[in-house]
Amino acid sequence: MGVIVRILKAHHGDCILISHESRSSVFNILIDGGPSATFRHGTRQRYSGPLCDALDDIKAKGQHIDLAILTHIDDDHIHGLIKGFEKPGYLDELVKMIWFNSSRLITHSFNVPEIPENNILLASNSPQTSVQQGKDFEALLNEMRCVRAPLIMAGQVYNLGPFTLTVLSPERCQLERLLHKWPTETESSATSSHSNDYDLSLEEIWADDKFDSDPSIYNGSSIAFLLEVEDKAMLFLGDAHDQVVADNLRALGYSDGNKIKLDLVKISHHGSHYNTSSETLSLLNSERYVISTDGSKHGLPNKRTIARILKSTNGKILFNYEKVIPKLLLPEKVTAYRVEVLDSEIRL
Repeated sequence: MGVIVRILKAHHGDCILISHESRSSVFNILIDGGPSATFRHGTRQRYSGPLCDALDDIKAKGQHIDLAILTHIDDDHIHGLIKGFEKPGYLDELVKMIWFNSSRLITHSFNVPEIPENNILLASNSPQTSVQQGKDFEALLNEMRCVRAPLIMAGQVYNLGPFTLTVLSPERCQLERLLHKWPTETESSATSSHSNDYDLSLEEIWADDKFDSDPSIYNGSSIAFLLEVEDKAMLFLGDAHDQVVADNLRALGYSDGNKIKLDLVKISHHGSHYNTSSETLSLLNSERYVISTDGSKHGLPNKRTIARILKSTNGKILFNYEKVIPKLLLPEKVTAYRVEVLDSEIRL
């Protein structure tokens, strides 16, 4: 029956649904939820978004989310999932197991006092109730009897259903850097880069390309992993730091002379040039390099990342929003350089 990967239209974020179908069962993995509008949007949240539609489909089929992964705390990854937990009958009923390096889990693991300001409070459906009066997210997970994984860190290997997940990020030291009050969405976005490099030609980039690594400690805490099932292998990199991913791939025995064979790579941090180096790409042999963003925030994707993928690999570059492509490449370059728009799903 095979594997189906859906890269949902999550605006400037990530929301990915992976399903393995056999004759006897289906196993679903949900990675992130995009910003809140990925679940529902409009006045009083009256319109369903792509995540809500996907969950409606799962409910109609009598299936579950066997594993939900919240890669890290950034709004464009987590808030759609939080909205899905706030709405009764959705993630509160569907999720069987969750990976989430929450502040409470991190502080307990490092044996330091909790940081209450970092706890997630779910909004009540009652218009009389404020977010501050809502239910604690982790209390809800306990009520759901949702299986909680321990702290997720590089080097761990999990066998879940038909899948093997090998964690590549974060390192323990990156989680240790989260032992403080986390910024709000507004504070976090204020430090993000909004410049782009669309005016440069590919040739100009290739002639003068230098890699600078992502300084964000929150992106550095992102869960990234190798996902294997049957004869298929995929990399899902969240917003992870490039060097951490490269180091852990090398620790698994891969090199530029022994590349890892992959069916799909979800490129880190929506194509930021701070998160994908030529060094890491030299370790990969993939048919598909997927970039998830509508291009509306932070000057992403960077053209420098596209240039690196084109130079270092022979795979296709796939976008989940067609409108991003004309900003990056002239029409004649699109065909020549294997750049395409994603179908609604990828069947492997």
